[in-house]
Amino acid sequence: MSNNSISRRKFLMTGSALAAMPTLGLRAQEEKAVFRGWTVNQLNDQLNQGPYLPPPPELKKISESYTTNSEKVRAQYPPKTFSYGSSDAEKLDVFAPAYASGLPIMIFFHGGSWDFDNKNNYSSQAVPFLLNNAIYISVGFDNIPPNTMTGLVAQCRKAVNWVYKNAKQIGGDPNKLYVSGHSSGGHLANMMLVTEWEKQGLPTNLLKGGSILSGWTDLYPVSLSMRQQFLKLTPQEVKDYSPVNFPQNVKCPVIITCGGGESLYMQMQSGDWSTKLQAYNRLAGAYRMQGYVHFTTPFLFNDTNNQVIKSTLALMNLI
Repeated sequence: MSNNSISRRKFLMTGSALAAMPTLGLRAQEEKAVFRGWTVNQLNDQLNQGPYLPPPPELKKISESYTTNSEKVRAQYPPKTFSYGSSDAEKLDVFAPAYASGLPIMIFFHGGSWDFDNKNNYSSQAVPFLLNNAIYISVGFDNIPPNTMTGLVAQCRKAVNWVYKNAKQIGGDPNKLYVSGHSSGGHLANMMLVTEWEKQGLPTNLLKGGSILSGWTDLYPVSLSMRQQFLKLTPQEVKDYSPVNFPQNVKCPVIITCGGGESLYMQMQSGDWSTKLQAYNRLAGAYRMQGYVHFTTPFLFNDTNNQVIKSTLALMNLI
């Protein structure tokens, strides 16, 4: 993880983000309810997780573990990196067992509020898949800014397209593609699940399943929060890139997970999305994991001893 990524994660996790942002008219709205009865500041607390996080020493340890855990895994299981586009960030880290052939593929989208972090820091999540004879891919992309939400979703679709067309080359099966992601990366994975792939010349049922970790589903509250100052979402983007608007498009079973220590809204959002998926018979499992906060739910993929990873591996027919 770069020093900038470490600083940015600590910045968010210590609740310092709101204080450092320009007000740009937010003060006039401080006492006005803007979403589900919350004021702008209260909404920011719900989205940033500040009041719901453990003390600073523990936060520091959590933040640094993204780096140390991933570095250890990358040293033990060196990935092969492929380009799926012309941008420097359009890279895929492919973790595959030796002599892989015809294996299921998990495609993972990293978190970071859409504006920071990178694929390298989500390498430790590869281990359970490698140990169970599957391929794990961590997707790189251009963050916002300079990217836009429209450009970011397009990049992720291009990455999935590349994996499908090159699955055999990397030892995988193009008919066994799955997606996952954490936080904003969970939003991107959700967007892949609601994408109408046939409109891009790919099979309608391109994806065979998903496992979402603390993922966003609705960009409307995001557009009312401090994040709007750098995301600059348009009304059309809020509509088109809110997965919650398109549950009918999901063609495969999906597992939804949130942390029992996350903010009320993040838990509600996961619950609402689970309900919508259930209505279309697409919900494969819904978990509220006690003892986990927003920034630790990715660690559920770091071992094979919890219900979330076990259910995910079962979804992929690996156990």
